[in-house]
Amino acid sequence: MNSAPTGRSERMAATAARVTTVARRLTAERGLTGFTVEEVCERAGISRRTFFNYFATKDDAVLGRSAHRDDEDLVAAFLDGTAPLLDDLARLTAQRWARADMTVENCREVQAAVEREPRLLAKFLEQLLRDEQSDVELVERREGLPRGDVLPATAVQVVGALAGAAVREFVSEGSTTPFADLLTRRLDAARTLLSPDPERTS
Repeated sequence: MNSAPTGRSERMAATAARVTTVARRLTAERGLTGFTVEEVCERAGISRRTFFNYFATKDDAVLGRSAHRDDEDLVAAFLDGTAPLLDDLARLTAQRWARADMTVENCREVQAAVEREPRLLAKFLEQLLRDEQSDVELVERREGLPRGDVLPATAVQVVGALAGAAVREFVSEGSTTPFADLLTRRLDAARTLLSPDPERTS
């Protein structure tokens, strides 16, 4: 699945990723109060103004919460998708993961930063909840369902739980399977479990 940005968006994504990597490593080494925005800028090769064009705070830089996150093309493809809902939702999740360039090393840098600064965990969870609600609204739009219908929330929560398990395997020692494949494998298993078993119902 090709989800890489091109041109200007590619350069912006690379800049944001570079800043985030520096911020995570400094946080893991010293904690959030142990370094300045200026130090991040110096190591990342950008100006202070550029930093704040991308991130509102050091916390956002560590969490990779860029103001220039661009996944409108991915969202549009999801809204126009014709595959089963869970398949397209899993594809959107995997494409976002790929676009964020979440390598095993990057995942471990996040973990190290959170272990050094536990308060980041609360912000990370808040971010996940906001993203989950945003995806619920996307599903409502795609499926033409009213706000509060249980199906969109259930779909997002199912894929979210499977994605969480895929992440844990992705970062485990010795794992070499791409995240998208790990997620697809779990979705197929969930589909098998939830499908009627003719032998049980006969």
